Amino acid sequence: MVKPRDLARLRALAEMKRDADLQDLSRIASRMAALQTGIDAIRASTRAREADLALDPSRLSGADVTWQASSAEMLRGLQRRQAGLAAAREAYLGAARRSFGRAEALRLLAERLDKDRR
Repeated sequence: MVKPRDLARLRALAEMKRDADLQDLSRIASRMAALQTGIDAIRASTRAREADLALDPSRLSGADVTWQASSAEMLRGLQRRQAGLAAAREAYLGAARRSFGRAEALRLLAERLDKDRR
C-alpha cells in the first residue's frame, strides 16, 4: 500500500513536471507568435509594394527586384524557423499530455486514499 506521504510527494513532483512542460509550451507559443509577426510584416510590405504602381527610383533602377528576392528569402527563413518550432511544439505536447495525465491520476489517487481513510 502506498503511504499518503509518499503519494503527496509523487503528486507534488508530477505537478511540478506538468507546470514545467506547460511553461515550455508557452515559451514555444510565444516564439512562434513573434515569428508570425515578422512573417505578417514581410507579407504586408510586399503587398503594399505590389499595390503601389508608381515608377520610383528603386523600380527604375531594378533595385525593386533585389528587394523582392531579399524579402522572399527572409520570409522563407522565418517560415523555416516557425516550422521547426511547430515540430518542437508537437514533441512537447506529447510530454505535456503525459505529465498532465500523471498529475491528474495522482490527484485522483490522493483523493481516493483520503476518502478511504475517513
